Amino acid sequence: MITRVSEALAKPGREQEFVERVRDLVKTFPETYDGLISHEVLVDLQDPLKVQYVSRWRDEQALENYAGKNWRTDPVTFPDEDEYLQRPLALRHFS
Repeated sequence: MITRVSEALAKPGREQEFVERVRDLVKTFPETYDGLISHEVLVDLQDPLKVQYVSRWRDEQALENYAGKNWRTDPVTFPDEDEYLQRPLALRHFS
């Protein structure tokens, strides 16, 4: 299993809208991506501008089918995401 964490730093005043948009975008992922074991959108209680999308994948192939060949280095983004963010997404993987 591979756990993928994409961390965003939202712009002040845009964090709630960003979280709602991400939750809406990922709600169909379990039906869309074979090998997605679980996923969740997390908001930091001490700093609500910090948002993480955590997904757990069966194996590298399942993750590649979702994120592409450069899944180790390239975050998955949505159109106009930069309007919500102070900086590009930070991406980490765990086994």
